[in-house]
Amino acid sequence: MEFKSDATQETEKKIFLSRILFSVAVVFLLVLLMLLRLVQLQIYDSDKYKLRSMNNTIRTHSLPATRGLIYDRNNQILAENQPVFQLEMIPEQIKDIEQTLKSLIELELINERKLETIKDNIRKNYQFKSIVLNNRLTQRQMAVFANNRTGFKGVDIKARLSRYYPKKEITAHALGYVGAISSMDYSVFDPSLYTGQEQIGKTSVERDYERLLHGKPGNEEVLVNVRGRVMESLGRKPFAPGSDLILTIDIELQEIAYEAMQDKKGAIVAIDPSNGEILILVSTPSYDPNLFSRGMTKLEYKAFEKNEGKPLFNRAIAGQYPPGSVIKPMLGLAGLHLGFIDPTKYEPCDGAFFLPNYSRPFKDWRTHGPVNLKEAIQASCDVYFYKTAIKMGIDNMSAFLSKFNLGTLTEIDIGHEKAGVVPNPSWKKNNFKSKENQSWYKGETVIAGIGQGYMLTTPLQLAFATSMIANKGKSYKPHLVKGIKNSSLNNTEYIKPVMVDRLNDIDPDHWEIIHMGMKAVVNQKGGTAYGMFDTDYPLAGKTGSSQLYSTEKAQGETIPEHLKDHGLFIGFAPPDNPKIALAIIVENGVSGRTAASPVAKKILDVFLEQ
Repeated sequence: MEFKSDATQETEKKIFLSRILFSVAVVFLLVLLMLLRLVQLQIYDSDKYKLRSMNNTIRTHSLPATRGLIYDRNNQILAENQPVFQLEMIPEQIKDIEQTLKSLIELELINERKLETIKDNIRKNYQFKSIVLNNRLTQRQMAVFANNRTGFKGVDIKARLSRYYPKKEITAHALGYVGAISSMDYSVFDPSLYTGQEQIGKTSVERDYERLLHGKPGNEEVLVNVRGRVMESLGRKPFAPGSDLILTIDIELQEIAYEAMQDKKGAIVAIDPSNGEILILVSTPSYDPNLFSRGMTKLEYKAFEKNEGKPLFNRAIAGQYPPGSVIKPMLGLAGLHLGFIDPTKYEPCDGAFFLPNYSRPFKDWRTHGPVNLKEAIQASCDVYFYKTAIKMGIDNMSAFLSKFNLGTLTEIDIGHEKAGVVPNPSWKKNNFKSKENQSWYKGETVIAGIGQGYMLTTPLQLAFATSMIANKGKSYKPHLVKGIKNSSLNNTEYIKPVMVDRLNDIDPDHWEIIHMGMKAVVNQKGGTAYGMFDTDYPLAGKTGSSQLYSTEKAQGETIPEHLKDHGLFIGFAPPDNPKIALAIIVENGVSGRTAASPVAKKILDVFLEQ
C-alpha cells in the first residue's frame, strides 16, 4: 500500500478547497443574477408584464346555430344552407373604427354604399358581438385581407352558412327570404338568441317560423394572444340547430303554375279540401330571394320597390280584387238556402236589367234567354244574379258570403294577409266620411250580385271558399307548414288540420245544384269554359271577369292595358271526390275563359295524372 507524502496531501487539499470556493462563487453569482432578474420583473417591469398578461386573455366566442332546412311535401329541398366566407369585426377590439372601415374600403373589402348600414349596426349592437362587414367574400378579397391581416386587429374572416333557394323565383312568395339582422329585428326577437352573424327571416315562412328555424347559439372559450390570435380552445357549448320545416307545397305543381303565369301578373292558390294544405302558392311577377340572402344595398332594394310589376308584393294573400262572376255559385247557394230562388223556375234574360226609377241599364255580357239557376251559373248570366241580388238584399248577401270567409282573414300561418271587403250599409257608413257617400243605393246591391262594386277578395280567400264548395260546407283552415322536424331528437311533429264548418245547415240538394252548374261550366255546351278543357274533364269550375274601367267611358277608344278586366277562374277536381280546389287571377287578362282557364288546365292535367 502506497502512502502520499505530506506535501502531496497538502497540495490536494488546496486544489479541493479552491474548487469548493469556485463552485460557491458560481452558485452565489447565479443566485445573485436570479434575484436581480426577479427584482427587474417584479419591480421595474411589473406594469409592462401585467399589461402583456392582460392581453393574453380568455375570450368567449359565440357559435351561430345552423338554420333549419325547408322541404316540400315530397321532401324536395326548397331552402338550404351553403358555406360562404364573411368579413366580420368585433368593435370593442378596435381602437379606431372609422379608420379601420376607411382602410377596408380602400382595399375594396367592403362596399362603401353599405357603410352607413354597417355603422348603424355597430351603434345598435353590443360591442362584443361580431358585426358583418361583407357577407360574401371573393377569392381575391380573401387573398387581399390575408396580405394585410396584421393591420386589422379585431377584424377576421369567418366561415359561415348562407341561405340558398334552389327554386329561386318559383317559391319566393311562399318561403319568403332572409337578410342581415336589423335593429328592428332585435325589437321583435330575443337578442340573446342571436350572435349578430346569422341571417334572419324577413317575410313569409322564413319570418313567421323564425323562432323554430334559427335554433339556439352556442359558445366557445378561447385563449388569445396580444394579436388576437386564438392560441387554445378551453371548451365549448355546442349550438342547437334550428328545426327543419316540411311544407304542404307540391313543388312539381308549383313549378307548372309558375311557368303558366311567368309572362302574366297575378296569382294562383291551390288547396287540398280534405285538410287545408296549400299545394300551390304563386304570385307573379316574382323575385330571386337569393339576392336578399347575398345582401343588397339600399339602392338595389329601392329598384325592386320602384318596379312597376311590384315583384315583392305577395298577390296570393294580399292582392285584393273584385271577384266578378266567380262569386255567383256562392250567391246562388245563398238564394236557394234563404228561399229567394226556385231552382226549377226560369228567369228571362234580354241582355239588360232595369231598376225602377233608374234610367241606366245594368247590362249583361250577352242575351241568354230564359235560364234557371244551374244554367245561370253555367252561362254566367248577369241578369239572373242582378235579380237575385235585389230579392235577397245586401245584408243577406253580405252575411251569407261571410260564411265563406270572404271579408275576413283566413288566418293562414304566414303574415301580411289582407281581409278583402264584403260591403254592406254598415261597412259603407264606417268607411266614407261624407254623409252623401255613406248612403247605400240599390244600384250598389245590383252590381254586388256579380262580384263588382266595393267587393274585394284575395286569391287565397277564393281558393278557401272554393274548397268549402267542394266539400259541401266544411273545410279546413289553410296552412303552409305540414310538419316540424326536430333534428336533435330526430322526430317530426305534424300539424293537425283545423276544421271550419260554418255551412253545416245547407240542404244537400242545394249543394248538388251548385255542383251541377259548375260542372256544366266546363263540360256542357254554353258553359263559359266549355272547349277549354278535354271532353268530360273531371272538373267543376267557374270563370269570371272583374271590370276595372267602364267600357261606356271609353267611347270606342282603346282601353289602356293596366285598366283591362282581370280574368279569374275557380274550380275543384275531381268533382265527386275533391282533392284540389284552386283560384287563379290574371291581372288585365280580359277574360277568365281565355286568360285563367288555360292556366288551370296546365295545372290540373299534371295533378290528375299524379
